[in-house]
Amino acid sequence: MQERIAKKDEIQRILQEKTARYLNLQQTLRAYQIVYDLHQRQLEELLITKEALKNMKKRNVQEFDGFASLGSGVYIFVNGSIGEKILVNIGANVGVYMSIDDAIATLDRREGSIRGNLENTAKILQEIVNIMAKLEQEIVALQNYLSQLK
Repeated sequence: MQERIAKKDEIQRILQEKTARYLNLQQTLRAYQIVYDLHQRQLEELLITKEALKNMKKRNVQEFDGFASLGSGVYIFVNGSIGEKILVNIGANVGVYMSIDDAIATLDRREGSIRGNLENTAKILQEIVNIMAKLEQEIVALQNYLSQLK
């Protein structure tokens, strides 16, 4: 009888540990999903920007008459000429003047980096899901075993 109680206590302890690990993995999964979504939005914005730059170059746009984004969904009306160079944020809020071709090349490199981050994050997400599925099976098996001991 003592052995049975000790065994039951040990199984319950293991079950608690696995459940705690599962809950921890759920939080980790949510965090990586946020990271993935952020990278996805960055990629979408980058692709839109690249397309706009390519269209400007193709049309040889010299004048701009329209709205320019200040960020956070705020726009101002701008009317003026477009110079030979544009200001591109290269990171850490450091802007560099460069030609449209150089800006597109910079965005191409950034796109590659973001796509790589997306792929890595997707792999991590899949690994976490696989681990969680295995843990779920183990938890169910332990719960079934405990119910049989009663």
